[in-house]
Amino acid sequence: MDRGKRSLSRDHRPRNVLVGCCIVGFSVLLQIAPAAATLITNGSFEVPDVATGTFQVFGNIPGWSTTFGPGIEIQDHIAGSPFDGNQFVELDSFNNSGMSQQISTMPGEMYALSFAYSPRPGIASNSNTIQVLFNGNLLDTITANGIGLPDTSWSIFNYNVSATGSASTLEFRAAGTSNALGGYLDDVGFAPAPVPEPSTLCLLSLGLAGLGYFKNKARPARQPA
Repeated sequence: MDRGKRSLSRDHRPRNVLVGCCIVGFSVLLQIAPAAATLITNGSFEVPDVATGTFQVFGNIPGWSTTFGPGIEIQDHIAGSPFDGNQFVELDSFNNSGMSQQISTMPGEMYALSFAYSPRPGIASNSNTIQVLFNGNLLDTITANGIGLPDTSWSIFNYNVSATGSASTLEFRAAGTSNALGGYLDDVGFAPAPVPEPSTLCLLSLGLAGLGYFKNKARPARQPA
């Protein structure tokens, strides 16, 4: 009995190694190169600083310019909590407004865009709509219902975009009912899209090779005709 157990262990040793390779190979699919620093200026809207419990509307702020409407509204804990830092932007300032930032890019490169969005608490979805555009092209239209919310409810949105020139324009717009009450924006990030490291690709190859081995082992042997 003991000898049989030892023999079984030896016979399965190569298979156990390949199982390990498969597990490692596929687990590293989630491992990517460290995220690059954001190329966005003032992505959390901490500048200029407004007093806690107040808001202000500006024609321009560091990094961002008004594209239409009354201006860029920065809030500091007046009608909801920020996602990052102490401040965020409400895109419907006194009326629907838009803002943009020009970013230095490399033509043909992929970039990862991210931001946090929340509906304004107590406000219906038709007034919380925002749009995100890249180089004038609409990426998404986002809305959510704020009725019944005691505070902000942030969601993270992520997109991969391709640059076509040495400068790219990112724009956000209010697109709901124009009534000074609208969707919130915070923590905007923009950086080169991460790619797998060479070691990750190598381990993935080992994992795929292991799967191929098991697939072949699982096939029944052909019987002679």
